Amino acid sequence: MTNKNNFLINKIIRYIWFHPNNRKKKLLSLSKFVGWQLYKRITHHHLDIQLLENLKLRCYSDSQSASAAIYCGLYDYHEMNFLLRYLREEDSFLDIGAYIGIYTLLAASQIKSGTIYSFEALPTNYLRLEENIKLNNLTQVKPLSIAIADSIGSVTITNNTKSDSTAFITTNTADTAAELLQIPSSTLDNLLKNENLNHLTLAKMDIEGAEILALKGATSLLQQQRPHVWILELLNGVNHGYRKQDIVKLLQDYGYGLYHYNADTNQLELITLESVRSDNILAIANSALDFVRLRLSQSPLSTPVPSSAGYNQQ
Repeated sequence: MTNKNNFLINKIIRYIWFHPNNRKKKLLSLSKFVGWQLYKRITHHHLDIQLLENLKLRCYSDSQSASAAIYCGLYDYHEMNFLLRYLREEDSFLDIGAYIGIYTLLAASQIKSGTIYSFEALPTNYLRLEENIKLNNLTQVKPLSIAIADSIGSVTITNNTKSDSTAFITTNTADTAAELLQIPSSTLDNLLKNENLNHLTLAKMDIEGAEILALKGATSLLQQQRPHVWILELLNGVNHGYRKQDIVKLLQDYGYGLYHYNADTNQLELITLESVRSDNILAIANSALDFVRLRLSQSPLSTPVPSSAGYNQQ
């Protein structure tokens, strides 16, 4: 167990040290790691931090998402900067697998008159998502406690009590190594069928290998190429019998191309499955590519957004 803990600590330290947001504050960021470890062990209490100006995040000791935000601020450096530069106040946004709501909060910093739809399946995460929405007095967010899948009904998800970001839909109900929860499920097409989606321009999806299920339940959206851009984690769906190639083909069949975004240069790079450098990719509708590039070029955020996470703790 000690070797395993040492390996994990070394992995976290390397993550902090080499994270782009910490280029000029490596030691300060490591001090946040030490401080957070001491704080949560001594107080056993949550901590509210300033994620961005006028944007707070409530951090619990068992939350990987919150810890990453404390150490590195905008931990998905390229994708989160893309979101902040791309969204406009009239847009709508889908946060599929919202966890504790960090992407939801970032979207709300840009979207004022549009709507943010935040879907989270795990009950503990959903309660914390609601907390963060209330903490920031957000009225443009519509949270829903539900699993996004390819059918209406229910699914079984694993509940890893040591992490807020590794629950996943499973068909192995005989697995006794993890707590299993029965969660209501629905499709995006069903949930959004009565919504005004004219300004639905962006979605973020991180549902631990069940992405293809969500996309198969969103064929009406995909046919309209709504949203124009998907930020998603490209994984092999080992629990659902599909590979990365299958999700890429599905997206391409609906007219989407794969891209990496570079927050330092504010540029998009067309990629193939073979040239993917990380799990996170952008899928952009071919018909909207010029629209996306124009928005990025016109963003007032000409440099990566600095995060004040870990400061002004309350």
